[in-house]
Amino acid sequence: MAILSLEMVLTLTAFLLYYLYYKKFKFFTIVEKLDEKNIKNKLPRGKCPPSYPNGWYRLCRSGELQPGEVKEIKLCGRHIAYYRGTDKQVYAVAAYCPHMGANLGIGGQVKFRSCIECPFHGWTFDGKSGLCVNSEQLEPKIVTTYCYPDIERVTKNQKGEYIQKIAEGEVKIKTYLVKEVKGIVYVWLHSKEAKPWYDVVSEESDHLTLRAESINYVNCHIQEIPENGADMRHFDYIHASAMDIIPHWLDSDFLKEMTHPVPRCRQYQKQLFDQYFTNKELIPYLNVLLLDGYVILFNRFKFHAIWATGFQMGPSTVALYVKSAIFEVLFKQSIQPVEKFTQKVYHTVFTNGYLPYWFSAYLLHAELRQVLFDVKLWNAKIFSEILRYNLKTYSDQALLQWRQWYSQFYDGAAEFEKGLDKLEW
Repeated sequence: MAILSLEMVLTLTAFLLYYLYYKKFKFFTIVEKLDEKNIKNKLPRGKCPPSYPNGWYRLCRSGELQPGEVKEIKLCGRHIAYYRGTDKQVYAVAAYCPHMGANLGIGGQVKFRSCIECPFHGWTFDGKSGLCVNSEQLEPKIVTTYCYPDIERVTKNQKGEYIQKIAEGEVKIKTYLVKEVKGIVYVWLHSKEAKPWYDVVSEESDHLTLRAESINYVNCHIQEIPENGADMRHFDYIHASAMDIIPHWLDSDFLKEMTHPVPRCRQYQKQLFDQYFTNKELIPYLNVLLLDGYVILFNRFKFHAIWATGFQMGPSTVALYVKSAIFEVLFKQSIQPVEKFTQKVYHTVFTNGYLPYWFSAYLLHAELRQVLFDVKLWNAKIFSEILRYNLKTYSDQALLQWRQWYSQFYDGAAEFEKGLDKLEW
């Protein structure tokens, strides 16, 4: 009986240890807390491009927003309320109610399947059209709009009124285009309200499982972070890794220069290129990175360990595919500009389902360790307004090309940022 009891204790202990391991590592996260000094960093940055380029930005992970759940975010200078309706679709709208200015994302409720109800007085707005509605049939509410003739000095108009009527009819709030792709929700933000020039790629990654994610805050201009992908020489000095790195932009020699000499690598590359290059609208807003990783033993023997292909889509999203003989990993980097020089950076890891959970956590730690080397520099550097390049080297040619490419995302952004103190209805 004592032996049986010991067996039971050992069995229960094993189950408990596995439960704790499973709970800890099934979806492993490393989250840096936002320190107040991150927001109020006063380091002079020099003259910079606008802080909020146009493009698709991560809003949240799909699993972070359940049906009926409402949240709010400050993203690229905009205050946005977002929610998942009871129709299971995600909607994003300007956060402030045009009735009395309450934040719909704080205390708001989902109503009429696709609508959000203001927590202050119950005004309800449709997430698709932005209209203020009265019922589930989305019948528009008719309201009268007033304004102050001069709100700063609070003076009367010619009729002796401090507040005057300017309109009567329907009222609506701004809505944002949202797409949910492979477990991540994206929102389209453009300074001139232009429609998307490119679409978010729905990569073929169903064979990979979401396993881990890190969140870090970085004090720098947003452009500094994705520029790393084009800066091949910084790998030699910052990361001390044995790597060959080739950044490239899509031109007539692209496939020739990017074709991998190893057949199995070349086949994997072709599968990725077929996914991304079939989207013709994306190509002008895409650049590609090829990276090989090696293990060097005894400072003498060099073994090819991994090969990686990265795709930078727009101003804030990177997908890096890493392949080895025994596993495959997809790293997704997403940047959310919190303030002008405060970026919230996500690294999300998808791996083969057969890999142990601890290995996914190890991969995230290994990747994050490299990122933190960069963060230390980003937090303390200025933005280079005057650019000096050694164009005899391919590495500096690539940096110049990259900045030319990235500049297309700033159309209208400077004018938009001047009006950020204005509300969005």
